Amino acid sequence: MAEELKTYRGNCHCAAYVYEVDLPKDFKPSKCNCSSCYKKGALWVVPKDNKNLRFVKGDMDSLTNYTFGQKTFNHKFCSNCGTQLFIVGHMAPPQPGEEPMTGINVRTFQYGQVDVWKMETSPIDGKSFGNPYEPPKFTGPEPKAEIEGGKLYTGSCHCGAVRAALKSKPLDKSFTDMILECNCSICNRHGVVWTYPKKDQVVVEGEENLKVYLFGSMLFGKTFCKICGIPVHNQAQPVTEDDLNAMTEERRNFVKGGLDLMPINLRIFNDLNVEDLNVGQFDGYNKNQPMYVEP
Repeated sequence: MAEELKTYRGNCHCAAYVYEVDLPKDFKPSKCNCSSCYKKGALWVVPKDNKNLRFVKGDMDSLTNYTFGQKTFNHKFCSNCGTQLFIVGHMAPPQPGEEPMTGINVRTFQYGQVDVWKMETSPIDGKSFGNPYEPPKFTGPEPKAEIEGGKLYTGSCHCGAVRAALKSKPLDKSFTDMILECNCSICNRHGVVWTYPKKDQVVVEGEENLKVYLFGSMLFGKTFCKICGIPVHNQAQPVTEDDLNAMTEERRNFVKGGLDLMPINLRIFNDLNVEDLNVGQFDGYNKNQPMYVEP
């Protein structure tokens, strides 16, 4: 008897790309620990047949392509909003006429179809494939902040076009400041794990290689590398006194409180595993306004 399939619908955040895929109802996504998949928090599922994936809007060829190492896989993301949608390639040298496998990032499924915080996953030791990843080196100035007992962390997007330094209290189980995963429409798709340092605790090199994606209130831009698509930080946009006065008191206090901060994605830092930290969860999808409309 043929396996019963369910249709899932997904999209990049800006809705330039919308797709549907038929999968078993009880599918278990794969969680890869390679240098690229970890940085974007991707959760992959591979349909048994590529015909089970259909584009409603957009197409595979117009997505931005990033590859590295042995170049056996192409990582596909939207150049406008930075959503990492697909991975296309071969686990082993292909036979003549063999189609590449297509992995779909479950984080891009529309809200309510899956819960990535509760889903059981299967591990893939992608870190052991090919040559070891050599993290790009940060070469800029040290952040100016003075942190008692502080430690300097450096990291980058995957390709190294954007590099960052963070001066912080040690990022381990003893860290008591806020570290969060958010399930809002963009953070869930980007797979980020946020911490919220002040601006003088962070230095970013290669900002010219960042794309800033604005949506909703347009008050905070989500940045990602134009080349490899890895999310980097949350960038507060300029706001006038008139803008602030037009807000509710609660909204105004939230925005003013964020102007001195530079929320940054902890996944980009070397010698740090977010799974070793005390990561909270915030239901941004239902609390952030205006509500996101799924295409």
